[in-house]
Amino acid sequence: MRLLLALLAVLPLHAELDTAPLEAWLKRHGDIRTLKADFVQQRTLPALKKPVETPGTLEMTQDGKLRWELGRPPKTYAVSDGRTITLADVTKKRAKRMDADSPQARSFTMLSGDSMKNGLDGFLEAFEPVESRVTRGIYQLTTRPKDRKMRGKVGWVYFDIDSSTNELRALEIRLDDKSRIKTIFSNTRFNGDIPASRFQLDLSGYQVR
Repeated sequence: MRLLLALLAVLPLHAELDTAPLEAWLKRHGDIRTLKADFVQQRTLPALKKPVETPGTLEMTQDGKLRWELGRPPKTYAVSDGRTITLADVTKKRAKRMDADSPQARSFTMLSGDSMKNGLDGFLEAFEPVESRVTRGIYQLTTRPKDRKMRGKVGWVYFDIDSSTNELRALEIRLDDKSRIKTIFSNTRFNGDIPASRFQLDLSGYQVR
């Protein structure tokens, strides 16, 4: 009996996954026409003791257009018209175009895809929730991508959602090389006008492939 009690004491307790904060965020996210936000991106590499931090900005629309600018002034761009995405390295003057649904592109388009517009059902088609908890008012959800090709590059995706405002505070991905990229959002603005030109990128002088 004592051995049984000892085993029960050390076994993890798995509470039922709480999806209510996730559903509330997805509902609000689905109603947003446009979004602008500042962010700090923290990249953690196995060989480094401290994460590398880089500021940036995000602009996106409900129909899948987005623009990431990484660095001030920007050193990297990721711009999508909803169908294709262009990644541009300013320093090397190189750019790469790919389908917006490709595994590499989804690390940028994750917040503008169908999984974020079709409520909980759409989310569960793209992600497998593993664990949830609330820390200081922040709902933290651990998930795994369901798409096999994407999982080959991104093993885990973590969402931090403010339960009081139903806003995304941070998004973290764990890559196959054991590195982590965490994007911490701030100064989020909703439903302002964004010119269509923001989702076009001038690649004059770039080597494009």
